[in-house]
Amino acid sequence: METRETTKNPIVPVNINKKKISIIGSGFVGKAAGKGFLSLGHDVTFVDINTILIESLNKEGLEACNIGASCSNDRDIYVVSVLTPTINDHLDFRFIDSALASLGRVLKSNANWPLIIIRSTVPPGTVEKRFAPILEKYSDKKADKDFGIAMNPEFLREVSAEEDFMHPWIVILGSREPRVAQILQELYQPFNAPIIHMTIKEAEMMKYVHNIYNANKISFFNEMRLVAESAGVDADKIFEAVVESAEASWNKKYGIRNFGPFDGSCLPKDTLAFLNWANEKTKKKMPLLHAVIKINEHLKEKEYLGY
Repeated sequence: METRETTKNPIVPVNINKKKISIIGSGFVGKAAGKGFLSLGHDVTFVDINTILIESLNKEGLEACNIGASCSNDRDIYVVSVLTPTINDHLDFRFIDSALASLGRVLKSNANWPLIIIRSTVPPGTVEKRFAPILEKYSDKKADKDFGIAMNPEFLREVSAEEDFMHPWIVILGSREPRVAQILQELYQPFNAPIIHMTIKEAEMMKYVHNIYNANKISFFNEMRLVAESAGVDADKIFEAVVESAEASWNKKYGIRNFGPFDGSCLPKDTLAFLNWANEKTKKKMPLLHAVIKINEHLKEKEYLGY
């Protein structure tokens, strides 16, 4: 596990507006969130359909029950962290759809104005176009009018989930009305981390960009390692130097602004020259670098044609 080279943010002692919170889906993500909110003084219950997990949580002294049981009634906040696995290369909504249908039935008798916070990873538009209608159907209530809904993506690592939740390096809050944004702000403010508010759809998209950026970086260095090994050079020594020399490593804003395709005297010629050299001399195909060049050429063509 990589460790972050940042100072842990201390919990800020503020007057907590204590909430009754239910965690829907109490695996490592839900458990970490629930224990974190408990540590601040909130009234937290854990909800799951896995009876073995419920028993395990109860043995730890945590209040846990199945959805629909009394411990899930009349809560202020429901935090949904149900798995959204990929099956046959497509997202499988069965588990979270079922959980939200059950939650909708619970909301039907909830006398409060509860807030439903989605933490599961889903594509842009899912919360508003799929999840809100499910909750409305089974609760006979209307989103925004009778309950709030929000997106709060998680960035927890499984081996350090509880530590990561208590000391987040960033908090993303997606909402569509000021009332919800204010509740979320108060809920996360004690964790003393940068809080960024955006729309629900933007928060959904942000989580995917976050994960795919990490995946791309790993694949980039793996591809370069294959070429380095074929060329007989020390990949580790090179990579350690690159993360210090490359502006993309130390300038957070590098490459993210809408300046179009990369250009100039170095990047276009060096990417193409290295790709052809690697193909010819090391017999490595470098599909990622090939894609980088093709995408850049496509963007240049769009600019030239005025798209």
